[in-house]
Amino acid sequence: MHHTSFGKDISQLDVVLVEQSKPTQAILRGILGSLKPGRVRVYDNPRAALPMLISDPPDIVLSGWEMKPVSGYQLLKLMRSGKIPELINVPLVFITAYGTRALVMRALEAGAHHLLVTPISSAGLKKSLESICKDRRQFVSDKRGGFIIDGTVKRLEQNQAKFATLDRARAYQRDEDAREARADEAAGSDELEPLSLKDLEVGAASPADGFSRNPYLTRRSKT
Repeated sequence: MHHTSFGKDISQLDVVLVEQSKPTQAILRGILGSLKPGRVRVYDNPRAALPMLISDPPDIVLSGWEMKPVSGYQLLKLMRSGKIPELINVPLVFITAYGTRALVMRALEAGAHHLLVTPISSAGLKKSLESICKDRRQFVSDKRGGFIIDGTVKRLEQNQAKFATLDRARAYQRDEDAREARADEAAGSDELEPLSLKDLEVGAASPADGFSRNPYLTRRSKT
């Protein structure tokens, strides 16, 4: 099944914002106001939002990740569990201050479309919303009985392979840097003491040092 935002324009979207942080909530309210979606509903936490999500499903949910006592991640897991059919195919975008690799992987595995890291710009949110509206991928059931975006498993496997390659490259570079550091340290321990003036004292001249006695140098004829 296609998600609820597919084929729509931003001006047609019914957006639900679930965010516990008042400053972040205010910023996102302002950005959404500038993008002018069809409708914006704001809730302080998933518990307050859930009854309205079920009774009047939106086109898209923007949710914070770090919320208590119910997190945005728990909200997404419930939406994709299949227990609430009205919310299975509603896209969700996470808002978080921590865009770590592990967190991104968890979000995608759970069925999120995007993850945006604060501070968020108007251009960044617009790009995310437009991308989702054009995203043809459908929700399909997973082996655990829930739902996930089609192609996510393959994408995650590709990302894992890419990250593994990058990790190997970084490990190799660290080893090379360590070897070079050890070599530099060893070379430094063998360096000679600086030369003194005494080291530069010239000894007795050899016979070849005398110009008049050097057979390979042209003598100036005496007049």
